[in-house]
Amino acid sequence: MSHQLAALRRRRSERGATTAEYAVGMVAACGFGGILITLLKSDAMMSVLKAIINWALQSAGVEGVQV
Repeated sequence: MSHQLAALRRRRSERGATTAEYAVGMVAACGFGGILITLLKSDAMMSVLKAIINWALQSAGVEGVQV
């Protein structure tokens, strides 16, 4: 009986743990997304992306975009 009671108490004490883990993961994902957006808006990253797109288009035999 004491094993069942201990298991029940353990489950009750961890009841909100999953929700907290999801919340921490969501905050981390939002932070990472914000950093990624900031990086992608920078002039240096835009020129790198344009160079990659130009390379891909030229490999396919299509004129690229102006850099």
